[in-house]
Amino acid sequence: MVVAAGTFGYHRLGLSFMDALYQTVITITTVGYDEIGTVTDGYRVFTVVLILFGVGTALYTLGVLIESLFEGRLDVEIRRRRMQKQIDRLDAHVVLCGYGQVGGAIHRELTSAGRTVVVVDRRALDSEQLRYAVTGEATDDDVLMAAGLRRAGALVLALDSDVDNLYVALTARSMCPALFIVARSNKSSAEPKLRQAGVDQVVNPHEIGGSRMAALVSAAAASG
Repeated sequence: MVVAAGTFGYHRLGLSFMDALYQTVITITTVGYDEIGTVTDGYRVFTVVLILFGVGTALYTLGVLIESLFEGRLDVEIRRRRMQKQIDRLDAHVVLCGYGQVGGAIHRELTSAGRTVVVVDRRALDSEQLRYAVTGEATDDDVLMAAGLRRAGALVLALDSDVDNLYVALTARSMCPALFIVARSNKSSAEPKLRQAGVDQVVNPHEIGGSRMAALVSAAAASG
């Protein structure tokens, strides 16, 4: 941008395109060759401004690069881009929104069954534990697209909030009418709303856990 602005400015000051480009390059690189063309006061002012912007931009870029290298952000960004390219090639996979206790259990079961799972979570997850993960809010359409929702075979909503699960279900159903969607509900009152939003199956882990524990107590009492 600095080179383009400098070339344009010198061209407006009377230089040809090539002379303007040449003058811009030797100016922002502080080489120190003689100026080209008629040097007026406006010419000098523009050159001073261009030097300040050019050198400042170069120093800022160098500083950001060094900071990224020392903090490891560059390596993280490279790994994120590599993972995103792999996700872009997936098809008929499972998109799992939410990686808490419930989401973690779902991920283990699906991967042990041989299914490919892309996890969406607002936290930056450990890439060594998860092969495919997208960091961001599941309620964001761009995040769902990055997870390959349009190519997915199923969507599992394991977010802590019933409202968020409902919102994502509505978004996903509008994007993919034929997508199979399973959603977690924390309250029984949320189940009919989730089904109206297009969810195929609704599971309440609290009710399932409570029923299982009650069944164990009943079985123990019967055997005693």
